[in-house]
Amino acid sequence: MDIIYKMEADNKRQLKIKSGVVKRITREHDSYQKEIQKDKDRIEKLRDNNGGEHAIRKQEEVLQETIQMIPNTKKRLQDALEDLCNFMKENDTDQEMISSEEWAESNRIVEQAREVFF
Repeated sequence: MDIIYKMEADNKRQLKIKSGVVKRITREHDSYQKEIQKDKDRIEKLRDNNGGEHAIRKQEEVLQETIQMIPNTKKRLQDALEDLCNFMKENDTDQEMISSEEWAESNRIVEQAREVFF
């Protein structure tokens, strides 16, 4: 009986870890998206206020660096989301697991992460 309990605890722990990774990368992606918008606004403000060409060029470089982070972040999110979904599929017959708060939270995290791709 102790072995079964330990396996269930390990599965819940793995679910929390995998969900945490997806949640963190989703937040990271959202952060980059916000940073891109802030950079664009900053560049527009510089242009409106006749900011120096050098300052505008530097801000455009910063913007490009941020934009370049998006594909990598999306790929990492896709991989982590796939890992989490596969884990959940492997454990979707465990009634105790699917009725847990961890499972419900993982489903919410999956839905939030999927919004990045649509």
